[in-house]
Amino acid sequence: MTAEERARMRSTLRQALGRALLPGAGLTHPGSIDALIGKAADTSSASRGMVDRFRTELTALGGDVHEANGPDDTLAIVHRLVAREPAPKVLMWEDHALPVSGLRNSLLTAAVAVTTQTSADMQSIESRSELATCTVGITGADAGLSETGSIVLVSGPGRGRLASLLPPVHIALLRRDSIVTSLPFLIASRPELVTSGANFVCITGPSRTADIEHTLSRGVHGPKEIHVVVI
Repeated sequence: MTAEERARMRSTLRQALGRALLPGAGLTHPGSIDALIGKAADTSSASRGMVDRFRTELTALGGDVHEANGPDDTLAIVHRLVAREPAPKVLMWEDHALPVSGLRNSLLTAAVAVTTQTSADMQSIESRSELATCTVGITGADAGLSETGSIVLVSGPGRGRLASLLPPVHIALLRRDSIVTSLPFLIASRPELVTSGANFVCITGPSRTADIEHTLSRGVHGPKEIHVVVI
């Protein structure tokens, strides 16, 4: 490529970026964010239909939804899911970051090995290797998106991101009234979520990839199972 051709290419890119147009994209404005805020307020408490759609969408992606009638039922469901694993080892968020209390002590009482991620763990190869042996990750979920069956997690102190990434089984505890229709509704009604933690993640079903020979595989880049307990 000659100097003249490079200059012409850079000029073309600068002009395109200045117009902010994408090939084939329409010019219809998505609408006012103020209107979304009003609609989001109406959908902040999940209806039966929203929970059902959340279940349908997540199930279609290979995830599982379990509905719990209060804290005791939540603990029972989590214990049942953990007990499916031989010699389970749990990596979980701290109790104060979960929508139910006493889960850690309840698991320890049942002789389940439990650990949490700390900032010091990231400084040590031995600690990271130990966390990699965990078979179940337990987290809360800041929101659920009924249109896609996604859960939204914000990481931070007591909310280690590895719990949702590293173990092959991920159990997320989600309050029913935290389910909204979509990501735009969520950001419109709760904009603080985007900046309140170190990481804002939408998780849609188990980890999957078809990079190798276009064959779909689960659990390559993250958990192969995801269970959402709606409380």
